[in-house]
Amino acid sequence: MYKVTRVLDLHDPDDELTTAMAVKRLRSAADASPAIATLVAPTLPGVRNGGDLLVHLQFREHDDWLRSRSAIDEATSDSSVRSLRSVEYIGATGDRAGRRSWSPQVYRTLLLNVEDSASPEQLHHFERATLAMPQHIQAIGAWQLSRVVHVEGGSRYTHVWEQEFSDLADLHCAYMFHPIHWGLVDRWFDPECPDQIIADRVCHSFCASTAPLIDAVEATNPHARAR
Repeated sequence: MYKVTRVLDLHDPDDELTTAMAVKRLRSAADASPAIATLVAPTLPGVRNGGDLLVHLQFREHDDWLRSRSAIDEATSDSSVRSLRSVEYIGATGDRAGRRSWSPQVYRTLLLNVEDSASPEQLHHFERATLAMPQHIQAIGAWQLSRVVHVEGGSRYTHVWEQEFSDLADLHCAYMFHPIHWGLVDRWFDPECPDQIIADRVCHSFCASTAPLIDAVEATNPHARAR
């Protein structure tokens, strides 16, 4: 599965009419593409460096994205858009915790940058620790950790950590304040901790969702090489 996520910042996000028109334009472009799953929605209050609009597209093949890219580029470069960040990646290690009929209400994505100075061992431990969270945090209904293969927009990102939640309380409380989150995983992000390998300015973005987007993926070698 080839995935594309774009985080858009608008010139005037408080202008409801302009935002609604941008969402309509983007949804039209997404629906006209060969994407097998799409999500275009305003971000919800509480995002951090997470933009005003979130666009998420899933394609069976990279070539499907290439055939539709120009139309998506045009839709995401409208005069109402101040800036955008874009990541492309191959859906890697993830699961749905057996909830295949579950209907999530919140889709969350975290775009992050592992520093070049991180050793392969540090990177391995970070990825393993991140993927261990769903075993302990029951509020995570689905999840996927992938390595970025292409990035645009002036920010460097190496990983995408996606989850689905039943509501915002599950994200803000059950997930963020769980001991495994702040006791084990946060150390990779904390500049005051010697284990830190994640650069500052992560993109923590989330929006309303009405259908599952994250599929279970089994892979012996789940990450593609960056290109």
